[in-house]
Amino acid sequence: MPAYNEATAIEAVLARVLAQPATREVIVVDDGSTDGTRALLNEIRDPRVRVVMQPFNQGKGAALRRGFALATSDYVVVQDADLEYDPAEYPVLLAPLLDNRADVVFGSRFLAGGAHRVLYYWHSVGNRLLTTASNVATNLNLSDMETCYKVFRREVIQSIDIQEDRFGFEPEITAKIAAGGWRVYEVGVSYSGRTYAEGKKIGWRDGVRAMYCIARYSKPGAYLSARVVPTPAPLPFEEADAEMTEVLHSLSDAHNYADWIGELIEPWRGAKVVEIGAGQGTISERLARGGPLLATDPSARGVQRLRERFAGRDDVTIELGGVEDIVGRHPADTYVLVNVLEHIEDDVAALRRLRNSLEPGGRVILFVPALGALYSDFDAQVGHHRRYSRASLRRVLSAAELEPEVLHYVNSVGALAWLTVARVLGRAPTARGPALTYDRAVVPALRALERRVAPPIGQSLFCVTRPVDHSARLESEMVVVLP
Repeated sequence: MPAYNEATAIEAVLARVLAQPATREVIVVDDGSTDGTRALLNEIRDPRVRVVMQPFNQGKGAALRRGFALATSDYVVVQDADLEYDPAEYPVLLAPLLDNRADVVFGSRFLAGGAHRVLYYWHSVGNRLLTTASNVATNLNLSDMETCYKVFRREVIQSIDIQEDRFGFEPEITAKIAAGGWRVYEVGVSYSGRTYAEGKKIGWRDGVRAMYCIARYSKPGAYLSARVVPTPAPLPFEEADAEMTEVLHSLSDAHNYADWIGELIEPWRGAKVVEIGAGQGTISERLARGGPLLATDPSARGVQRLRERFAGRDDVTIELGGVEDIVGRHPADTYVLVNVLEHIEDDVAALRRLRNSLEPGGRVILFVPALGALYSDFDAQVGHHRRYSRASLRRVLSAAELEPEVLHYVNSVGALAWLTVARVLGRAPTARGPALTYDRAVVPALRALERRVAPPIGQSLFCVTRPVDHSARLESEMVVVLP
């Protein structure tokens, strides 16, 4: 349950949750409340309760994503921070899991259960329409897809890449549960709904978004956003470096795409810029237009190329080394990593090192390959350990104590092209002729479009991060974790 501005109910619902014999741990993520909820949470002294606070309101999905990542026990129950759902029904919800009949349990308000408060007719119609649309897309026969009460085996929920920040979580998680083939049960639960005057927050816009999410995340759309573990192992650095040299050379004339990346970075560039993994210097050339630059590369071959390219220029300094070699040796208020983080096996440690060496007010700027479903043999050949989604990158950033100021997909058409060429056809997606044709014919129009409309998927992710401000904390929602 998202706990956003729930000062009138948060103490009562926590008392009910903690009174249940099955409760072992409660993770409350405050979603930027402004009504006194935070002060009440700060007064809790029960050792079973962990409070995490977001600096601003982000939504139910974002809060759940945070809570799920922190869960440590065997079963996880989603519990709203109001009194609409009764924690006394945990035994009913848990029974199919404890009997090893289910991996996920939905608590349905529409099956025979306890008492129900009579409220909004059109809300019930909307819920049934959304559930029907979801069932058509997923081939499940649920009666209440939009219910708050969802219970998971911990390994199930922690294996799912959640992308929706608001109420779109409900259709997204349902679609991904269906796509994962997990065993789903429903049980009837009581429901004491509240009015808008009493604090109800969901509205018609969330219903529209839910329909979009049903279409986006249900098969085959779920293929692009569900968690996918890459099967081919990345090549060792020396072999991958040789492969990358050929790739970078084939793309060296893709000026429109490089200009696009440079345009994304420029507004966030500081005065002391260090580029990690500069390669052939294509992005370095654009970074140097804004002032002095230190360009580094872990490959001696790459450093030689950079020195040849920038020979005679006093504004560009070249050094050999990776994150562990360069960071801390030079003052920096901006680190730039373009298609580099995915090559680093321990990405969290690398980002933490960058964070710790930033000057006050500094930023780490990332451009990384996106969507695990696009991971191909080609990714392995060039040394990619992974591709990222918005959710997985957020988790990595959080572990490194960084927070995103900007995080969005880039190159939506390129994602579909990569899926077709690299995954379906098994070919290298960087052949010089097609790549240059795409750069000249597609990129200019796509770049203009994506300036105005953020795409739901992309070949890459662009992210601007800053160190977490520990004077604030992280977002709102309650997750109850049971043994």
